[in-house]
Amino acid sequence: MDTDRLLQQLTDFLRIPSVSTLPAHSADCRAAAEWVAAELRRLGCREVQFLASGTHPVVWGVGPEVPGAPTLLLYGHYDVQPPDPLDEWTTPPFQPSVRDGRLFARGAADDKGQVFCLLKAIEAAGRPPVNFRFLIEGEEEYGSRVLFDLLRREPERTRADAVLIADMAYVAPGWPAVYTALRGLCYAEITVRSAKSDLHSGEFGGAAPNAHEELLRLLGRLKGPDGKINIPGLYAAVKRPTKAELTNWRRLPFSETHFLKQRVQAKALVGLKQYSVLERLWALPTFEIHGVLGGFTGEGAKTVIPAEATAKVSLRLVPKQKLKTVERQLAAAVKRLVPRHVQASVRFLHGADPAVVPVDHPAFRLLDRAFREVVGRGTVAVRAGGSIPVVPALGKSGAPVVLTGIGLPDDRLHAPNEKLDLKQLWDGIAVFKRFYELLGQKRAASS
Repeated sequence: MDTDRLLQQLTDFLRIPSVSTLPAHSADCRAAAEWVAAELRRLGCREVQFLASGTHPVVWGVGPEVPGAPTLLLYGHYDVQPPDPLDEWTTPPFQPSVRDGRLFARGAADDKGQVFCLLKAIEAAGRPPVNFRFLIEGEEEYGSRVLFDLLRREPERTRADAVLIADMAYVAPGWPAVYTALRGLCYAEITVRSAKSDLHSGEFGGAAPNAHEELLRLLGRLKGPDGKINIPGLYAAVKRPTKAELTNWRRLPFSETHFLKQRVQAKALVGLKQYSVLERLWALPTFEIHGVLGGFTGEGAKTVIPAEATAKVSLRLVPKQKLKTVERQLAAAVKRLVPRHVQASVRFLHGADPAVVPVDHPAFRLLDRAFREVVGRGTVAVRAGGSIPVVPALGKSGAPVVLTGIGLPDDRLHAPNEKLDLKQLWDGIAVFKRFYELLGQKRAASS
């Protein structure tokens, strides 16, 4: 394996600031799509197309035809999260840097590095006896609307014997995983208005309502200090994990102390203390505040009472919860909890239902074997706290969705100094190369 060449190619991919949530980076998202398309052509794809969008296209590819071979659909995304706050990066987020065997850059682990791993595994295998299909999108970090619309119109693009997604992590170093569930997502903006316009704090302070104060009080009512979310009906659909799941989770190499000190890097963990940390991360809904807008936040001082304030919030949803139901519950809770003298509205930006992924298909045994042969340990079945909105749609044709990855728990996804351990990348290329070979061999043997 020519690791120097591969590292240079991945570095070129990571240099493209393909931030899908910011319109200023639309051209960069298109450039990242062009990079993916060029790679697919190098792999010998007989068909490569840009679908559904001029700026954030879904890159569709059809590999060389292998008559009688199984069809494997590879999904991934080339878009990345915004890199802010920039001053917390040791090196610039779009100037990839290698330190101590780790590659630091936005997108290194989520998901450019993992897409790269899947593609280079095909290259390493030569021409494995598999019919490949590719759906590499550019809006995963912003709800996958382009891809959702495409699959509603053309569901046949998901027809395959199996779907492989590498957008996840090992559960611990040396412990590869497959994922049985993903939390869903409800992302919204809550806006309150307390007056017709901003007011002078000297003339009106002490008597006029303050939009920031009203918003913060509302947010405090929506989730209490004990971590309970006070949205009526929200927990009604939540089911505890099975006894078998809880037993398996207790056997994982997970330390709450290590999680707090090394990964969270805070002084305490929060949330519903009657549940374990893994249950809070994987099996319970959340309500998080991501940003508050309004009033004056520039340099210097301005004594203003803001008339309007907005909070960006999200809820993570667990199996059995439905996005549309949670949207109604949140809107009703805001209306009920806000004072009568305050106007409040909720604007829903994007979201997705939770995903439950059965792991009993033979493809999972093949992946387990590939990991055992390459890294010395098979996969463990766990849940994930994050969301990949399009997973349920990818499995609608009946194909098993194999959800795995080569990242590590400390990769700092969506945060400053995101990284990918290079050993994980090189091992990952070997693992997926072997998986492709085993998938093709199984069909040949059954034939």
